[in-house]
Amino acid sequence: MTKKKLTTDEKYALFAQAYVTNGFNGKKAAITAGYTEKSADVTASKLLRNAKVLEKIDAEMKMLSKRMQDDASLIYFELWNQVRMIDAKLVRHEEASKELSTTDAQATAMKADITNLKSSIRQKESKFKSIDGRTSEGKAEKGKLRKELEKMYMELENSQDQLNDLDSSVATSKRDLLWHRDWKEILTLRAQILQDLFDRAGYKEMKDLQDRRMKLLDAQIEKLNAEMRDENESIEPTIIVDDIPKIGDSYE
Repeated sequence: MTKKKLTTDEKYALFAQAYVTNGFNGKKAAITAGYTEKSADVTASKLLRNAKVLEKIDAEMKMLSKRMQDDASLIYFELWNQVRMIDAKLVRHEEASKELSTTDAQATAMKADITNLKSSIRQKESKFKSIDGRTSEGKAEKGKLRKELEKMYMELENSQDQLNDLDSSVATSKRDLLWHRDWKEILTLRAQILQDLFDRAGYKEMKDLQDRRMKLLDAQIEKLNAEMRDENESIEPTIIVDDIPKIGDSYE
């Protein structure tokens, strides 16, 4: 099967496309367009002075520029999307931290109530067993205690169900918590992405504000590390930079 011979105009189009996409190498573009490799340099020189070829190169350049703009827009959008994802993670952390402080306290109080209730049940059970149910008074008293125990058993079951729900809520909150090292890493990543966005948009002056913010972060991280060393025990998750303004919030 013979290869289809290209028309001159088709060769011009192939040369223009190859020239723009290969880094403006005329010789390689000429070879790609099907011109003889031996004289590709000379051919390229002639083609680059040809008005029709120059028109096609100009059209290719415009298309390339459009593609680059589209790619830049996609990159810009993706970077902002990453920032929003990080911010959503930080919001979940703050919400989980607040939720945990409440549910953890409720769970602790509930456990204490259950312990007291179990103690009361054991006392009534002991009293119930000690009563002679063969007498009429004994039967009446046992009947009364039986009803009280049934009510207490139901209360205990409900309390244990509530405690299970609280424990589940605590576990869910803990999954969204960021410990101070994770917090530092995710905020550093956010700052780096924002700096990239600001550089692209021409906001070079934001660098000083970002550097100051990162120094504040470093100081707070070091403070937490010192507390861990002093107390020789793990600390509770902490919202570290709740009072530090987020860079770029006014630009979103």
